[in-house]
Amino acid sequence: MKYYYIRFEKKNKIAYLHFHRLDKLNAINFEMVREINHALSNVDTSDINALFIQGHQKAFSAGGDLKEMQQLEKTEARKRIMYIHNTFKMLKKIEVPVISFIQGICFGGGLEFALHTDIRICSSESKFAFPEVKYGMIPGAGGTVLFAKQTNEAAAAFYLLTGEEFTADHALRLNLVQKVVIADNFEKEVELQEKYFINANSDSLKAIKHQMLNYNSKTTEELYYDEAQLFNELLMKNGKDEILKKFL
Repeated sequence: MKYYYIRFEKKNKIAYLHFHRLDKLNAINFEMVREINHALSNVDTSDINALFIQGHQKAFSAGGDLKEMQQLEKTEARKRIMYIHNTFKMLKKIEVPVISFIQGICFGGGLEFALHTDIRICSSESKFAFPEVKYGMIPGAGGTVLFAKQTNEAAAAFYLLTGEEFTADHALRLNLVQKVVIADNFEKEVELQEKYFINANSDSLKAIKHQMLNYNSKTTEELYYDEAQLFNELLMKNGKDEILKKFL
């Protein structure tokens, strides 16, 4: 499949997915979602340690393409939104860490996409919002589901019901992002994370992601059991002496 709205490549143990609809501030149309679905469906995680998601300096993504959706009949609109749901949820199921690097505006569907990733790192100049309520809509790609879970119900209620924008520093306080980087240092931060994930132990990363995938589907006791099993497997596989060297 030829990609027009994204760029996808693998290099040095990292897969990169770049939004590439620059003239529309990376607004997510249905063809872009189809391309993302194809890329995620075909990514081979056996030789990578992470998937990096990036937009560009002005916009991670301005959100979903509402004009496109408004032209659809009810049945087709529902069909497409379910396809978008399933595509975004693929990010949660990938067995390696998925990191969003956010610059510029991250609104609506773009923010919903980021909510499906494991780690979110943003520029100090980033802006966030769920503006759908202002257009007589609601978020349609997981925003009403995940925003409250990853922040808190009161904050989610305020920003979903008002559509008000908020800053990178406020996103950090809400735990929406895990790190804020001064805009001029953002590329260096990406390079720093590249260096870390290229050299990180693949088995450890995938074991942690495995546990994360099961947070909501297993009991606490089952998760403890799985952790013990994974810990023991890694201890035997990577060698006790080698592990001790890293601590000494």
